[in-house]
Amino acid sequence: MSDSLWSRLRKARIVRVLVVYVAASWVALQLTALLREEFQLPHWLTPVAAILLLVGLVVIVATAWVQAHPPGGTPEPGSPTPWEVDLVDLKESVTQGRLPQLTWARAILGGVFVFSLLFGFAGLYVLLSERGPAEPGPPEADRGAAPAVAVLPFRVVGPDLELWREGMVDLVSTNLDGAAGLRSVDPRAVLSRWSREIGEGDAPDRASALDVARRMEASYALVGSMVGSGQQVRLTADVYDVGRGELLGTAQLEGSPDSILALVDALSMEVLRAGLVEGGSDLPQLSLSRVTTSSIDALKAYLAGEQDYRASRWEDAAADFARAVEADSTFALALHRLSSSYGWIEAFTPRVIEYSRLAARYSDRLPEREALLVRGDAAYDQGRLEAIPLLEELTTRYPDDAEAWYQLSEAYLHVGFQGLHGLEDFRNAARRAIELDPSFAPAYSHLVHDAFYRKDREAAEQLIESLQKIDPTSPETRGFELAYDILWADSATVARTTAALDTAGSEPLSAAWLCFLFQIDYTDQLMLVARAQMARDRPLAVRQRGHANMSAAHLYRGRLRESLDVAKETPDFELAIARTHLLYYLVGYTHLPTPSDAARTIAVDPLPVDRFLIGSFAAIEGRWADADSAVRELEARARNALSQADSSDATESRAFAQALRGYTALRRGDGELAIRELRAALPELPGLGPEFVRSGAHEVLRFELGRLLLEQERAREAEPYFRSLQFWSLIVGSQVEYYLGEVYEALGELDAARLHYGRFVRAWQDADPELRPLLERGRNALQRLTQETVSGASR
Repeated sequence: MSDSLWSRLRKARIVRVLVVYVAASWVALQLTALLREEFQLPHWLTPVAAILLLVGLVVIVATAWVQAHPPGGTPEPGSPTPWEVDLVDLKESVTQGRLPQLTWARAILGGVFVFSLLFGFAGLYVLLSERGPAEPGPPEADRGAAPAVAVLPFRVVGPDLELWREGMVDLVSTNLDGAAGLRSVDPRAVLSRWSREIGEGDAPDRASALDVARRMEASYALVGSMVGSGQQVRLTADVYDVGRGELLGTAQLEGSPDSILALVDALSMEVLRAGLVEGGSDLPQLSLSRVTTSSIDALKAYLAGEQDYRASRWEDAAADFARAVEADSTFALALHRLSSSYGWIEAFTPRVIEYSRLAARYSDRLPEREALLVRGDAAYDQGRLEAIPLLEELTTRYPDDAEAWYQLSEAYLHVGFQGLHGLEDFRNAARRAIELDPSFAPAYSHLVHDAFYRKDREAAEQLIESLQKIDPTSPETRGFELAYDILWADSATVARTTAALDTAGSEPLSAAWLCFLFQIDYTDQLMLVARAQMARDRPLAVRQRGHANMSAAHLYRGRLRESLDVAKETPDFELAIARTHLLYYLVGYTHLPTPSDAARTIAVDPLPVDRFLIGSFAAIEGRWADADSAVRELEARARNALSQADSSDATESRAFAQALRGYTALRRGDGELAIRELRAALPELPGLGPEFVRSGAHEVLRFELGRLLLEQERAREAEPYFRSLQFWSLIVGSQVEYYLGEVYEALGELDAARLHYGRFVRAWQDADPELRPLLERGRNALQRLTQETVSGASR
């Protein structure tokens, strides 16, 4: 039987067919690799081609067998010849549901067709990848960008060198950034894309490495290695033109590991000479120690911190950067990162601001990119509107910097209201940061809050799923899951989650409450989380936050007495309670007890904002001399601060003096003076900081300015002031919805007016009795507009 099989194989010439096919396959694979490298096609092209060739092997062997041993022993009359395609017979076979006869022509044509589809899909993949998502961010993003060089992760060989795999990306990128008209692609974005497309394994082939750089829209790529042996380390860097895939030159040098800063400087200079610039006479003198540190211990701690920071391990990152600052107290980049790391643990605390200020003090030694980021971050930490133009300039010049886009999104959200920026600015910047680095977990957080605010269940679910992929154990991710289940899960899950809130961790609760704080329709859910936070066994900071959340829920419902009573129960919060009482009174909740005691409490050691509150309270009571005295005290403080070179305090004091002049003019009935003074003061007033009262004062002034413009029948001018209070309004509360209703009714936008009147009426249905007149005005307006709509439809 075996002889019979062997004779059949010989007759089918299987061995000859296999030899020819293997040789043709080798040629096909070489051609595929060549085309992939030449046209920068995706890295999966070669393995897919190999799989198709294996499938083709089966088809070719089967064809050889069928041609030598046709079914039935002899070919049927009219069947196609071995080298005939015969499309008519092929169509009839398929139509009748039978397998077409295998011929050499059909097998070869099928192979050509499949490989054409493969290369077509590969080309389409490249086109779609280059197009990017539908919302790439502001259209100005790419203007003014210099040619970019992507420093790719170094291949490291030798003991104790792993830190330098990513560390060299940070150091060489910092050194080349701004040199000879170049800019470095953001190391964070490079490392994120490398991790997604290459992974952490062996070094990839040249085409795959350049593919990463090409997707980062880099003009040049640096592929390097570090090899250590004993007391020597050898650095090598190949420089490529990404568009042509051409090697421009190679830089190589050796030295002691203790001289790593000098080695990186020398390597960077060699890289520039190797092909990034023409000639060498105008090359800059690079000094990494000047822009970073001269301390090797500080540098190693900083690079370790960068790795922790990229992974959102804030506690570990803060410890690393603290070691770096301990080794070199003038290390601006480490100070900046230390401030940012603490900012994620304890937002806007004094040490966050202090480290940020110290970083800004030494920022003049930094390259342009880092200097803009440090100064923008310092302005943001101090709640100053100037953070936004600084960070906008940064993202314009460096459009691939994920962290810059993220920081800009934070500035738009937290200080943008000072310049009446809309939420869409924040959304676009945050989405751009995620597009550049999908593993950058912090960029997702406020987008999740925004999805809850917009009641967009699908968007919230998608964002939370992305965070689960990044780190499913993150307390913040668990908190978002908790909020989602409370609001949108099925009834059984809602009941189970609600019942378990008392045993939920404090960190997940701290993430969950932010999902409910900004939407006045979520007061029930906010109260559930607040009660769990207020439990006696919780840490003090969590209990304080719980009282603040419960107070906010009552505020949104128009129950100001309960809001203030809950605030007064907050442990160790006397000063903040006094300020809240005064702010409530200033915004028009004058049915509350007169805040005379509160004014005396904050007068002991007043900040500029406290002087403003004391003077505004005097203006409400008609004590004009006391209000004018508070203005003079603020102006004197500004002059004194300026004489001591404290420009921040001077600016703040001057702005609050002008704001108080405007508020006093408002109370005196001088509307034009009030509008002029308040409009000038608002952009200069800090909106954030360790004292919540600053944002509260800003809120009050925008609200009063909006009402004044509305009274003067200037609804279009009033609209942005009221709109800026929707997402974050912890003093004005839900009444902003009533005034938005008035604005849109005056503008003839009746659907929008009904929407806002309806929100207000729902929120205030159980408001304090003294607030019922405004509630009735809202009900009457809603009923009137609804009847007009019905009457119009019937006509």
